[in-house]
Amino acid sequence: LNDGLSHASNPAFWIIAIAVVAAVEIRESVEENYSVKLNPADVGFDPFNLLGGKTEEERHYMEEAELFNGRLGMLAITGFAIQEWFLNSAVVDQVPILFKPLNVAMEQLM
Repeated sequence: LNDGLSHASNPAFWIIAIAVVAAVEIRESVEENYSVKLNPADVGFDPFNLLGGKTEEERHYMEEAELFNGRLGMLAITGFAIQEWFLNSAVVDQVPILFKPLNVAMEQLM
């Protein structure tokens, strides 16, 4: 975002980064030793015990909702990046009211 990655001065950075990621993916594919869990929503973090006492169907619904909201957030930030690229200005400059504290934004709206 905000044109930061295009300032990598040496193209070797991109070659090395892509090579490392490809090596990890190829190694896991060949060895069939996947480090990714089959259930990406289960990271073992539930400090408020939100899933405790839930049926399997309710658990599945909540996990699907978590995945959906994460994917929606990724689409939103991708949209911000495309918007910045297309309009050639930062999203913060285009809609500044969304990037202020809520009380300041409400004061400006009233």
